[in-house]
Amino acid sequence: MNKPKHAASRGNRHTLRRRVSWTLLAVLFISWGGPAANAFWQTLSSSNFGAAKADAMPQGGSPVASLNGTNATVSWAAVATPGGHAVAGYTVARYSTASGGTKIAAGGGCTGTVSTLSCVEQNLPAGTWYYTVTPVISLWTGAESARSGGVNSDSTPPTISVTSVSPTPNGAGYNNTSPVTVNLSAVDNAGGSGVANIQYTVDGGSTVTVYAATAAVSVTGDGTHSVSYTATDVAGNTSNTQTQAVKIDTTKPVVGVASISPTPNSLGYNRTSTVTVNLSATDVGGSGIASITYHVDNLAPATVNAATAAVAVSGEGTHTVYYSATDVAGNPSDSQTQTVTIDTTAPTVSAVTMANGGTAKTADKGDTLSIVFSTDMDAHTLCSAWNSTSATQSVAGTASISTGNVLTFFSPSCTAPAFGSVSLNAPYNTGTAARTFAATMAWTQSTGTLVITFNTDGSGGAAGTGLSPATPVYTPAPGAADKAGNAVGTVSTGGQSKF
Repeated sequence: MNKPKHAASRGNRHTLRRRVSWTLLAVLFISWGGPAANAFWQTLSSSNFGAAKADAMPQGGSPVASLNGTNATVSWAAVATPGGHAVAGYTVARYSTASGGTKIAAGGGCTGTVSTLSCVEQNLPAGTWYYTVTPVISLWTGAESARSGGVNSDSTPPTISVTSVSPTPNGAGYNNTSPVTVNLSAVDNAGGSGVANIQYTVDGGSTVTVYAATAAVSVTGDGTHSVSYTATDVAGNTSNTQTQAVKIDTTKPVVGVASISPTPNSLGYNRTSTVTVNLSATDVGGSGIASITYHVDNLAPATVNAATAAVAVSGEGTHTVYYSATDVAGNPSDSQTQTVTIDTTAPTVSAVTMANGGTAKTADKGDTLSIVFSTDMDAHTLCSAWNSTSATQSVAGTASISTGNVLTFFSPSCTAPAFGSVSLNAPYNTGTAARTFAATMAWTQSTGTLVITFNTDGSGGAAGTGLSPATPVYTPAPGAADKAGNAVGTVSTGGQSKF
């Protein structure tokens, strides 16, 4: 009766041993690798006291990461154990390098164990990040996946600046050539996403996009232009709009004589020792006048940093004022000149000569009376019919020798002013009435010579004969003057002469 009891006792002991063995096996699998074990056991049937088998943890599939602003979306494919068991979730991590580096647990919607196949990590720190996922079943974790492609979180806009303006503007900021090139350069912050493009406009025109970190902006045409520009990085951050002024002036200024003081007479002469030539320059629509440069004759140049200049000219004679203007952009005007003639000296008569052309020692046909003036005489003041510029001029009229032997000349064309008179100082008329001659009066500008020629033998009065040389004396008519308006001064009698 004891044997069955013994057999039962042995069976119970055998069952106990099997339970202990499976318990030890379970402890073995659970303790292999701790919480990050790569295998686990499971009960196959509740009726066989937990008969178990091992199953391995899988490796996570490489995730895909994308960025929207500073929010990274990470997604991945589901994985299962070799035994066909789905994992319970995934942990998400990121690295700052494509290999190696320090593992950082993802935050935001990717914190802890994620039970879905995607998550969003908000407010991703700046930099380039590479994501991994690791499958999890309860206390067991699988192998970490390969890293995703890098995503760059960048909330800082790039910076952009003008590296140069070519040609370089002058000190006043102007260019006097066109076109002008504004060179732009953009850089992104360290660890940023990089510059995607530069956008610019000229004078508010259409926007030009250059898909590079540099751009050359061409600006043309006179005037002040505005180049507005920004840069955008790959993450979509755009810099603040900046502007660059471009001033172009390619037009020459204009300079001229505003006035001459005192005002010259109609022949361009001044009778004062110092004359002021007032210059004035304009630069309509341009950069403005910077300076006027001038010099008188061969004197050293002088520069006045203004739009006007007063040039003093002094001394007898004809002077030349050379002048030009320069605008702020550096454009020089055409060089110009102004003639200033100063004459403060009264003209003189250097000779009065009677010359025989017919019968000697009597006044008759062919005789001449010559008066030599300074060469700048105004012929108009000797005969009103004459002008002041012709090289030679003549007029027909009547010469008359009075009973007092004073010679005069009259022509209907020569009203006041007129010739004047000459005291012959010899008895060429001995009668009681004037002796008259058809005559011609002629002027030669280059020599300043006035000549009266008798064209007939004369009539009236009584002709004196056998006369000796005498000294004639000229008395100019009132108003006889040189081109500057100086009245005739000294009259030289010269040597003796005779008809």
